[in-house]
Amino acid sequence: MAIRDLMNNYFYGKQGKGDFTLADLPQNRLQLFGAVLKVRWSQMVLLNALYLLIWIPAIIWTAMNLGALYNLADAATEAPAGGTASIILTWLLGMAPCIAITGPFNAGATYVLRNWARDEHSFVWSDYWEAVKNNWKQGLVISCISGVLPVIVYVAAHFYSSQLGMTVFSMVPIALVMLVLVIWTLSEMLMFPMLITYDLKLKDVIRNSVLLTVGKLPYAILIKLITLAVPAIVFAALWFVQGAVGYVLLAVSVLYALFMLAFNKLVTVSYANWLCETYLNSRIEGARTNIGLRPENWDEVEFRPEDDE
Repeated sequence: MAIRDLMNNYFYGKQGKGDFTLADLPQNRLQLFGAVLKVRWSQMVLLNALYLLIWIPAIIWTAMNLGALYNLADAATEAPAGGTASIILTWLLGMAPCIAITGPFNAGATYVLRNWARDEHSFVWSDYWEAVKNNWKQGLVISCISGVLPVIVYVAAHFYSSQLGMTVFSMVPIALVMLVLVIWTLSEMLMFPMLITYDLKLKDVIRNSVLLTVGKLPYAILIKLITLAVPAIVFAALWFVQGAVGYVLLAVSVLYALFMLAFNKLVTVSYANWLCETYLNSRIEGARTNIGLRPENWDEVEFRPEDDE
């Protein structure tokens, strides 16, 4: 019995309690993120595996199209004009439903990580599926838009460049549709945390996410770059190190299969917690702010052991 209780506490924590006492709460967001990562890394591996399952169709479809591109490059002298553009469009069309089905499960993973990022308890399995069940409709709408939008942008860019050529007149509408895609992608980092945290209509979730993203655009770009750091390093390695392609791709594949999906989502959820608590919760009467952090006036208050009970 003692061994079972020990293992349960290690993997799941104590039900209804965070991982810190009031006395040792982190003092800032960076400390909180580091402490959560240290405590929850083993559970994040399990959540990563659970969340990875829904991305398998997208992974398989991408691999198939990469193979087609490789074959096209291998037979470049015989390939018809526009072959690459056709493969890219085919890939985007196939990716639309692959991305669309991830929305409900994105909400599930976001709920678990949202709680962990605030030093609140959450079971990987039960809370994940509960959040999927409660948010699948709105999550599906968001992910459908995320899947269709790249197709629209690619078709629009191809249309304007082919009709008007690469001129100023064509670059303006192309830049505008690209801007819409970028803003949506950055705003999506807030949509799912806001979806599972607040009782809002979907249009209000999207509107608030876009407004916060545009208002804090440098932070949104920085967070997105952090989540793209590993792919960027891989690209650099593939570009500058010859003969290492297979090894690098294998290492990155293993890393994402084991941990990186959950890690990147923890980064974006921690960022969303900060924005929502600072700019939304502060305007809602009774809503908590700085969740998981030591109170600012802690040094002025005499510590009482009963506060931790």
